[in-house]
Amino acid sequence: MAETGFTLSGVTLPGANDLFGVWTVAPETSGVSFDADATLQAKSAPADPTWHIQLPESVEAAQAVLQAQRAAIQRGESALAQAEQRLARIGHAGDGVSFAALTGPEADLLVALNTLQPSVSFGLFGKEAIGEQLENLDQWRSFLNQVHDMVSHYARVETGVAGTCVGQTSVGWTGDFNTIWTPGVAPASMRLHCQSVHLALASRLALIRMVAVVATGAAGLALTLSIPGGQLLALPAVWKFVRDVLAEISNLKSQISNSKGEQDGRD
Repeated sequence: MAETGFTLSGVTLPGANDLFGVWTVAPETSGVSFDADATLQAKSAPADPTWHIQLPESVEAAQAVLQAQRAAIQRGESALAQAEQRLARIGHAGDGVSFAALTGPEADLLVALNTLQPSVSFGLFGKEAIGEQLENLDQWRSFLNQVHDMVSHYARVETGVAGTCVGQTSVGWTGDFNTIWTPGVAPASMRLHCQSVHLALASRLALIRMVAVVATGAAGLALTLSIPGGQLLALPAVWKFVRDVLAEISNLKSQISNSKGEQDGRD
């Protein structure tokens, strides 16, 4: 078993298996929980979205990992704001937007949105396009239902240290906390679990924020570019655009960091 791991189960992201470069999305991952007598028992993954955090035994190492992942979420939130701004610029350009004027994720987005146009024709291509779009819509309806459940119900957070579960917390949307500890858990491990809960909640807010940006962007582009079928059909393309922007910014920051490290090494 890996010493460190961050897994989100009970949610399926459309066309992706990671979230902000922090969480591995694994809907079928098995988890651990406590029964009524607070005895640790293995069980299959719960239906509710569950954030599983596995930390190393060293308290210092575990805290360093949690701090690094929290910083990654903060970078993702900053990149998300940039993606929102870039979506707005495309929307403001309206029908006058040109392929030649766009590069990178913007160009890919415009190509994807333009492929939606033939789906209104009565030819064979139109029928095939409609079938593909309906499949995408089914996936998105399922995902949006999962996000709705994430907002409406409890978030579950499970923390393990050196392969042993130390605590499980259920958090209501109004902020109600219910935590069950494994017998004999050390105070240091309890503090690590509390930090894990805060990380999971920050990640949940960031995911909901991402969905809001995608939904708003899809609605605006569908209206501005007169996309047949409207917001729902544009969702997959805008979702990919947002993820591409996040990856682009992350790669750019990595390159800058590596370049700075090489410069410092020469100095």
